[in-house]
Amino acid sequence: MKKKPKKRIPEQIVTDSDEHFAYIAGYTAGGAPYGVSWEEMEAVERSAAAPSTGEPPLQATPVSLNDIVQEMQILFDTMTVYFKRSSGEFITVTDEYIHAAECDESLDDRPEWEQEAIRMTADVLAREDDGDYVPLPTRYDIHEYSVMERFCHSVANPKISNDLFRSITGRGAFRRFKDAIRRHGVEDGWYRFKDEAYKEIALGWCKENSIVWRE
Repeated sequence: MKKKPKKRIPEQIVTDSDEHFAYIAGYTAGGAPYGVSWEEMEAVERSAAAPSTGEPPLQATPVSLNDIVQEMQILFDTMTVYFKRSSGEFITVTDEYIHAAECDESLDDRPEWEQEAIRMTADVLAREDDGDYVPLPTRYDIHEYSVMERFCHSVANPKISNDLFRSITGRGAFRRFKDAIRRHGVEDGWYRFKDEAYKEIALGWCKENSIVWRE
């Protein structure tokens, strides 16, 4: 079989390549290369040369508000979750994966699932301006403390409401609040209230980013 001639790689990309890959990012534990294929490189070059329409990729399918809420509830400070319009997937990006994607280091010692997560992170970083990957609201956007305050206001029993307000004052508010809702038997009510508050945030995010949603 005649090998496909190598094409010229942009000068800013200096790395290994072969007849299959224009850019070899690394090698699996078994020695197989992975990276950007010649076809993918050609698609990137065509995209760069084509005039931008300013329109994001079409959304594959309506996204469930409940799925968005579930993703928002597992957020922590060192991670961002992206919704990928073209596939309907949620992609989790952590500071660790960003560092690994930006550094020229071997991924051979990492498990296959983590290698895939880092490759997805690299794709997010490379395409973050084309509108396909949309970041979900962060913990700062959600501001759970404000949700807790609103729940305290919503409790009809003034004695319980006042005790809940006292629990969220000062350091350790989240722990004391959890203890208080259990003590007063309003834990189920809190989680229902929290889910509805998160749904409102998720709905606002959908509207702001022109995301098609469903219940």
